[in-house]
Amino acid sequence: MLITTDPELYKRMHAVRSPFVRSEWYTALRLHPTRDNITSVIDEGVHADLRNRMSTGYSGKENLHMEDDVDYRLLQLFDLIDSKYVSTEKEYRPVDISRLYSYFTLDVISSIAFGQEFGFLKHDDDPFGYIDNLQEFLPAIIVFGAYPELQKILRLPLLKHVMPKSTDKRGLGRVMGFAKERVDERFGEKAIVRHDMLGSFIKRGLTQEQLESETLTQITAGSDSTASAIRMTLHFISTTPHVHSRLVAEFKTALVAGKISRPVIRDAEARALPYLQACIKEGLRMYPPVTGLLAKAVPPEGATIDGKFVKGGTQIAWNSWGMQRDKEIYGVDPEIFRPERWLLRDASEAEKKRVDKMTETVSLVFGYGRFGCLGRGVATMELNKGIIEVSCF
Repeated sequence: MLITTDPELYKRMHAVRSPFVRSEWYTALRLHPTRDNITSVIDEGVHADLRNRMSTGYSGKENLHMEDDVDYRLLQLFDLIDSKYVSTEKEYRPVDISRLYSYFTLDVISSIAFGQEFGFLKHDDDPFGYIDNLQEFLPAIIVFGAYPELQKILRLPLLKHVMPKSTDKRGLGRVMGFAKERVDERFGEKAIVRHDMLGSFIKRGLTQEQLESETLTQITAGSDSTASAIRMTLHFISTTPHVHSRLVAEFKTALVAGKISRPVIRDAEARALPYLQACIKEGLRMYPPVTGLLAKAVPPEGATIDGKFVKGGTQIAWNSWGMQRDKEIYGVDPEIFRPERWLLRDASEAEKKRVDKMTETVSLVFGYGRFGCLGRGVATMELNKGIIEVSCF
């Protein structure tokens, strides 16, 4: 296995007609004990077919209430803070906002995916013991991806009882069971019909078994990475006073000018705030939320990379942190959180190319080409709303 920080090689491997394919590393992402999902399948034909049938559901084109669902969960988050975590002169009530954002993203993805939230925000708790279980599970996935032989050991019949099951009362298995219940509701004589992601997938022919695996992947991949991106960006903003002050000033100016809706900013309005967008890009650059190897395999005939021949079958992974700290792309201070680097310093063509190159590179945290993140739109909406509203709360 080789590791790269070169964005051009990354794009070359991910391009639509690239001969590079998903390597054995991806098989570690099979969350369901017996079924692959869109992230774990390595058959290029199956993967392309799934992307084609699922892209509409992820885009929100058939879910007209997607943004309203995100807004509702954000208001629920604020109500929770107001009711339980506002300190008084007599009582100090600290809040772990990072944990609350895990609750927020989990309730968002369950709402827009199959029309029923888990209830993390409602209970201000992890009712399934899922988050703690995931903190143990995700590092294991990274290890299994790097050493595929370990996966074969785990799938031995003797070890079947240690894997998550939909009948479990806690952890990933309980979430698996919750997803299965929501899928089961959409089939049979009294099938529930909703205009949500699940409804879109059913409309495009995904089977009941496929949906059980895909919904579990939606929940796990769609919540943890987004929560990580939000909380780390908020961390950098809140610990850099001049950045926080400038962001709040931008928000207040736009609010006075009638360019921001209440009670929650609209996604399109957030995209029009240049300093907010600079903060989001800088947060994603400083702390890429997906750091797995995402290794691709060199085609059988081999490939020439950086003037050297690489034999077929070699895995080439990316180093996301190294790529997002490239001094030739981001300047001499990539270790510093500095949103100003994303703002045009003048109107020259060279300056525009500088910012375009940075934007193109940071966008790779969402994948690229035929391996791009289907949930990018939803994640970006949560970032746009969650960061500015909490920063100015």
